[in-house]
Amino acid sequence: MGKETSIFEKIELIIPGFHGYKRKELLREDDRLVRGKVAELLEQAKRELERALQRCAMAGCPQLMTIENLRKKTMMLEGKIKHAEAGYRGYFDRIKFKEDELKRLIEYDASMIEDAQAVLEGAKAVSAAVANPQQLGTAVLNLEDKLNELEGIISSRMSFAAGE
Repeated sequence: MGKETSIFEKIELIIPGFHGYKRKELLREDDRLVRGKVAELLEQAKRELERALQRCAMAGCPQLMTIENLRKKTMMLEGKIKHAEAGYRGYFDRIKFKEDELKRLIEYDASMIEDAQAVLEGAKAVSAAVANPQQLGTAVLNLEDKLNELEGIISSRMSFAAGE
């Protein structure tokens, strides 16, 4: 008994390159989902920093402006991630992504998830340390470092996505 070919296998035999279409679309969708998760984590971090700002204002802590700057930077990074190049290129686009390049974008995105989780934890630490000035100073510095690391990953990803 011979092997019967499925409809997809028949199309693959007739249309060159068809076999990779669905796989590439799935990689693009994965890329979009990962960036959405990173943006969600940063949104949570921003809310934590807003809570910290409220507590800091009530307690009269000297780190108020520093925390506000961290909140603004978190918002800026969230916007960059939401609007980052999505790994999709149309037929006539100058820069095209091959499957290996899409996988590399997803690797950048995985790094962004780890860094965004670290930012969220750092924001929670800032919020929890408002009553203790010494702990607050350390938490603020740690969060600033984590935001800078995330910003570096985002910049590298955007350069890669732009074909640089």
